[in-house]
Amino acid sequence: MTEGHFSSRLSASAPLDLLDEAAETLPTEHTHRAGTALSFELIPPRHDADEAKLNDLIAGLNAYEPDYVAVTSSHRSGWLEGTADFIARLNAQTNLRTIAHLACTAGTEEELADWIRRLIHSGVRGFLALRGDLPEGETSLPDGYLQYATQLLTLIQDIEDENAYRLAAGKLALSVACYPSGHAESATPDLDLDVLLSKQRLGADFAITQLFFEAEDYLRFVEQSRMAGVRIPLIPGIMPMTSLKRAQRMGVLSGIEVPERVVEKLQNAEDEYEAGMELTVELAAKLLDAGVGGLHIYTHNNLAVTQDLLSRLGIEPKN
Repeated sequence: MTEGHFSSRLSASAPLDLLDEAAETLPTEHTHRAGTALSFELIPPRHDADEAKLNDLIAGLNAYEPDYVAVTSSHRSGWLEGTADFIARLNAQTNLRTIAHLACTAGTEEELADWIRRLIHSGVRGFLALRGDLPEGETSLPDGYLQYATQLLTLIQDIEDENAYRLAAGKLALSVACYPSGHAESATPDLDLDVLLSKQRLGADFAITQLFFEAEDYLRFVEQSRMAGVRIPLIPGIMPMTSLKRAQRMGVLSGIEVPERVVEKLQNAEDEYEAGMELTVELAAKLLDAGVGGLHIYTHNNLAVTQDLLSRLGIEPKN
């Protein structure tokens, strides 16, 4: 997979006045976003998942011909066991390009190396390298664990070298997380940029953002990143705000406060879903109208909500 599959195509400077212009001219209906890069995050299904619904989900998302799908790990599916099995299924049933979430918290360095090999054999062709959340009350992972996502990037590339023939002498797509509203553990925004630059130097091909509520936050973050020397694509992650509970959950996951305007709109709405989708469409449309070339959708395996969001943005299935 080449950078072209993942590029957000946002200009290096990305002036924020583009956002003001986009807000003034934001259409009520959006025409088809020709050339918009699109990717989805999927959660491995539970072992007792409804097969018909799962097949509908896979077929429905595949119809958009996304550039890739990112598969998480979860307790309900057996952690990385479920990730590997789901990726094998996607590769058997579709032509979807798959990348796997992999966190330092998933095991020791030796265990992670074995999982990287297993996932490659399952058909994965990329990884999202994460540190993962530390156990409550802890400031580091146990001995034998990798402590940082930067170390995980190096390990993945070592295993990649082992599999050069399997990969047709190519490479795995390496992605990392980035934080438009700042990482909860970072002392300053400059530290966030330093970490992102380190990830870029160590081979990251692109970054996917954690959740954010305001388009300005993302565009400002991109502008600052470019000025600091970050050149990899920074792809905005979008989660549909279908309820106040979901928006508040987004805030917890991102380590940021939900803006008061979002809380008020959802609290006062007669139809919470409709109000939340309006907010989500407003956010995503401002980004696209400001020149951002792609979106990463956190689907929560909900096909109907994902289809509704994309339809409102003027993005329709391709087959």
